[in-house]
Amino acid sequence: MATSQWLGLDIGGANLKAAHTQGWTRSAFFPMWREPNRLATQLAMLLNDAPAFDGVAVTMTGELADCFATRSDGVAVILEQITSILPAPLVRVYCVDGSWRSPSQAARNPWLAAASNWHALAQWSSRWLKTPLGLVIDIGSTTTDVIPIDANGVVTRSKTDSERMRKSELLYTGIERSNLAGIIRSAPLFGKRCPVMNELFATTRDVYIWRGDLEPDADDRNTADGRPADRESARYRLARVVGEDGSTLADQDITAIAEHVFRRQSQALARAICKVSKRLDRTRPETASSEKSIILSGHGDFLIQAALGHLDSGLETIALDRLLGRELSRSAPAYAVACLAAEYRSISEFPIASAL
Repeated sequence: MATSQWLGLDIGGANLKAAHTQGWTRSAFFPMWREPNRLATQLAMLLNDAPAFDGVAVTMTGELADCFATRSDGVAVILEQITSILPAPLVRVYCVDGSWRSPSQAARNPWLAAASNWHALAQWSSRWLKTPLGLVIDIGSTTTDVIPIDANGVVTRSKTDSERMRKSELLYTGIERSNLAGIIRSAPLFGKRCPVMNELFATTRDVYIWRGDLEPDADDRNTADGRPADRESARYRLARVVGEDGSTLADQDITAIAEHVFRRQSQALARAICKVSKRLDRTRPETASSEKSIILSGHGDFLIQAALGHLDSGLETIALDRLLGRELSRSAPAYAVACLAAEYRSISEFPIASAL
């Protein structure tokens, strides 16, 4: 039983997420690529009403933002910003090999600290596994993780984004920020096929607002054209992808485009699930014939369910939003890293890797 209270931070390239072992959580949109030096200010605002904590567990993906020349620069800036508002002796950084490092050690080993949130999520989620083998599928605004696990945690040798992408364990597609031109080459229009314009005219958020999977927000203008994230504006953004506008297309035309994107995205996820599952079977031949569980995370359950429908696999699913609640599930990597840290009785007994 944990005797210490931890705050977990997941520092992304577009979103900041914080979660406490008591169940408190907060998140905020933060465009790292625009203003990395304001990270500390944004974090301070985000943590304004956080419960007291004994330590801070950090994981990140924001170091990939193109405002940083290298991953090393990104990791260093992020840790510098964090420790400008939080005492460095209380901060521990989760690494992609499952170890922990102090901020200074992590800055010297940036490729271990970089892009580690998927590993923390899967390592913690494995405790919910009800079968010998399983997958953790986490769909976010920009990316999708398909992570093989067993009862002991993560089962993959992949460490970097490129390794994971080559193995279909990381898909650069999400349900909010993905450019439609990166998902489809053409779309149905007036009963025929029309090539799509290779411009950032619309994103997957428009698709899922139009379909009703995501809630509209008229006050949010973090969209392709800077207009509200509501259904009427989504109509115009989706129409522009095929060279039309919202006044020239009927509802059924917009729906046809949206459904086509949804189908293509779910099919891509289904292929990734199939590939990762088969590879997992090869690494564990003694349990390959056993059923698998799929642990669902993030806020794209509707897309995962569609992907599983393509596979007709009958895999058992375990939804973290039912176990944790919707808000905490959306910040699952931050909560996971906090819970992993809290397994140690106190920060004085907390293991950290060698300074080498």
